[in-house]
Amino acid sequence: MSTEKDTNVKNQTDFHNDMIEIEKAENERKKTYIQDGHKHKDKTRARRLIVGAVFCFFALAGVVSIISGIFNTGAKIMDKEGEKQEYNALLTTLVMYDPLPFETPDQADTRVLLSSSVWAAIMNEDMSLYETDEYGQPLLPAIDVDKYFSKIFGTQVSLAHGTFSDQDVEFKFDEEKKVYAIPATNFPTGFAPQVEKIKTSFSEKTVTVGYLSPSTSWADTSEKTVSKYMDYIFEKQDGQFCLVAIRESDMKVELPQSSEVNQ
Repeated sequence: MSTEKDTNVKNQTDFHNDMIEIEKAENERKKTYIQDGHKHKDKTRARRLIVGAVFCFFALAGVVSIISGIFNTGAKIMDKEGEKQEYNALLTTLVMYDPLPFETPDQADTRVLLSSSVWAAIMNEDMSLYETDEYGQPLLPAIDVDKYFSKIFGTQVSLAHGTFSDQDVEFKFDEEKKVYAIPATNFPTGFAPQVEKIKTSFSEKTVTVGYLSPSTSWADTSEKTVSKYMDYIFEKQDGQFCLVAIRESDMKVELPQSSEVNQ
């Protein structure tokens, strides 16, 4: 009887221990499952953060690219407009005389080249700083005239100096002193340049110039119109674009369309 009782007690003890082991195993499994769940959540959260960061990076890069593109486009437009203004200033006195077309500078009208270069110097230099003759006329050095001529034609072409007349006024040249006596006279009237477009290649630049019609009087405040277009051809020489030809442009002035009235 005692042996049977001991056996029952032992069985109960073993069953209790087995249940404890099972409970421990279950707790360990739950703990592992929870830890694995946390790890999975952490990995998922990390992946989401990485994907979000990558998306933000590309979105930011896109915005920067758009802004950069807008800025570069605006800068190019500003540069082009600035270049047009530079050529307007450079060609002012030459366009004023409406030079005939030519294919090489030696074919150009020498009087036009001389007159435009002298007036370019008069417009841009402080004439009060020059010496004067016995009549009080400023003496403009030929070297200063050459400076403005070379800005357009470069240094490979020379300007022929000498006395010339403009607007029935004589500009006397002193061969010994190499100076021009500048008489008191009004600025000559003529066409004004309006650069329409500039086409540039590596070694050539075509500047299409609109010729604005001259005012009929000092009191004329009406808007000037383009009378014609000419192409000024510049070639690169010694790192500078120099004028080598003037041609009629393919760009033409649009004539106003006449309206027909139905009777």
